[in-house]
Amino acid sequence: MSEAPGSRRPHSLVTRLLIAQVAPLALFAVVVLAVGAWTAHRVVAETADRLLAGALQTIRETVSVADGKVTVDVAPWTLGLLDGPERDAVFYSVREGGRLITGYEELPRLPDASSDAPIFADLSVRGVPVRMAQQTLTIPGRPAPVTVSVAQSLDSRRASLLDLYRSLLLPPTLLVLLAALLIWPALKWGLNSLKRLIDDLTRRPGPRADFAPADIDLAPREFQPVLTAFNHLLARLEASTSGVQRFAADASHQLRTPLSVVAANLDLLAGAPRTWTVRERRLIDDSRDAVAGMTRLVGQLLSTARADGARIKSSADLGRAARRAFQMAKARRSAPNGALRLRLPAEAVVVLGAEDLIAEQILNLIDNAFHHGAPPVIVHVRTTGAVCVWDHGPGVDEAALPRLTDRFFRAAPSQASGSGLGLAIVRTLAEAQGGQFGLSNRSGGRSGLVGRLTFQPSAEE
Repeated sequence: MSEAPGSRRPHSLVTRLLIAQVAPLALFAVVVLAVGAWTAHRVVAETADRLLAGALQTIRETVSVADGKVTVDVAPWTLGLLDGPERDAVFYSVREGGRLITGYEELPRLPDASSDAPIFADLSVRGVPVRMAQQTLTIPGRPAPVTVSVAQSLDSRRASLLDLYRSLLLPPTLLVLLAALLIWPALKWGLNSLKRLIDDLTRRPGPRADFAPADIDLAPREFQPVLTAFNHLLARLEASTSGVQRFAADASHQLRTPLSVVAANLDLLAGAPRTWTVRERRLIDDSRDAVAGMTRLVGQLLSTARADGARIKSSADLGRAARRAFQMAKARRSAPNGALRLRLPAEAVVVLGAEDLIAEQILNLIDNAFHHGAPPVIVHVRTTGAVCVWDHGPGVDEAALPRLTDRFFRAAPSQASGSGLGLAIVRTLAEAQGGQFGLSNRSGGRSGLVGRLTFQPSAEE
């Protein structure tokens, strides 16, 4: 069965508890990572800016005036402070006013440069993003101030940030994963009592309704009020179901007697020593058929009530039950020889069940085969504990097969006869006895419907 659009399956209790335990820890880890990332960014930026300012100061100290000219002596080691594993691109320039003394022309003069402290700016040189430091130097007697600039690409900064991010990310992530791995089995262990309770409920015999109260001691203390309410609900359901079953059984018993009286009176009337008109004879026959059908329906309702309340733990001889049903079916209908056949194994087949109920199931299958199929009808008892009843009729549409065991369902609505209870009773009684019941069309190009009853072997066998 597909889920409705937009519907979502709820998470398991273990998953919910795991999320509740790990989510605060994960949130704390995210906060720590965010603070750590911000701190790392500041530390890397400030450290890189100090190195850039140190290189700028080194160049400033080499600026001098000789022979009326400003000279700069930038030694190869002057920019050694900016060396890194990423081998950043480094640019520098020294200008007097608008005149370039040495360095790279691309480095601009910032309008707010001062002599008090270096200023920093992010810009692009030759298409490379750089961080630039710049400071103004005032030399007495010179017509314009000297501007010293040093710029460095951002590769080392980015590499340092990535290394710090990795070192910050790894411990919290491992901590959260480790916590989840430790909490998960702990939660599973803590919910073992609920699993035992579920196993106790699912192990109840058969698919039949079992209203026995669940063991409260199997549930954790927090779930015991829920389980107590559940047991109260089971008790109310049992009382309600028992009341319906008693009503159906009592009503069926009460109806049997007047129906028997009516049937006997109709038989006496039909055999009376007088000549009946065609219309009178038809009315008598119709009444007898109606009473017979109602008697059969009352019997099925009584069987349904018995089946609903059945819990069979006895042993039965499957062959003897089949022979009993065979004889009852032959006595009930005037079928020609060979129309109903019985196949029994040489040895006895003892199964778990009640012999009278098994006979009733087989009789219902025989009646259904004659009513909706065509003779010959075969009853075959197998040594495996199965009984197969099949006919030679047209079979049933494959789409209708799963519903044939539903109460009051008929595959052919045009048929006025039949209550739609016979096969439902067979299934219900099979489940009550721990057996199985299935329907299928005959295979191999042969026509007809097959009803298969399968019972569990008895321990007494």
